[in-house]
Amino acid sequence: MIDSTQHKSQLRDYFDGVGFERWSAIYGQAEVSRIRQTVREGHTTMLKQVETWLDAYALPRGAHVLDAGCGTGLLSVALAQRGFRVTSVDIAPHMVDATRARAEQASVLDQMEFLVGDLEAVSGEFDAIVCLDVLVHYPQPLFEQIATSLAQRTRGPLLITYAPYNRLLAAMHWMARFFPKGQRRTDIQMIPDTFVRQTLECGNMQIQHEVHISQGFYHVALLDAVKTVS
Repeated sequence: MIDSTQHKSQLRDYFDGVGFERWSAIYGQAEVSRIRQTVREGHTTMLKQVETWLDAYALPRGAHVLDAGCGTGLLSVALAQRGFRVTSVDIAPHMVDATRARAEQASVLDQMEFLVGDLEAVSGEFDAIVCLDVLVHYPQPLFEQIATSLAQRTRGPLLITYAPYNRLLAAMHWMARFFPKGQRRTDIQMIPDTFVRQTLECGNMQIQHEVHISQGFYHVALLDAVKTVS
């Protein structure tokens, strides 16, 4: 049985330590290894698709968006620059600090709120929620809990990424264990597509769009879902 408290504590320690250094480099502009470059390129492609889907919803200026697992704030700041109110939350304090610094540099601090903590502890409702490259770190039981919690808190779209399970990806992740420590990613939890769909359906969410993004060592499924009409 999975100890959710222990798992989240391990993730917090990783992303507030060596993980912060690694992902800050990947999300930044400095030269990185070829492996990390493919992750950067895949992540950039994913963010562009997210912005395209959000634009299609034509959310009004001032709409409240939750960036659940904001990382270093790339998307949070981009959303604030589009005129949205943004709540940025992350389990790692260093990630939230980086997001705040990015927001200050972009002069959008007054449109943003910053929280450190568990995604499931976030209260209130939002006009849209994005949770990107976060659920890839949670096994099925925790994936289900977090995705269900986020589904309950959005009045509009919920955009998530997850790591789809297939044998090729499983083999690639197994091979990655033998890379030099400085090039390894944290453990990725692959989730079957059917489980993701069932979880969203149980949360009264209906998938509108779906795309798989594969670039080098970056492999995610990106979903856009909305509340079903009762």
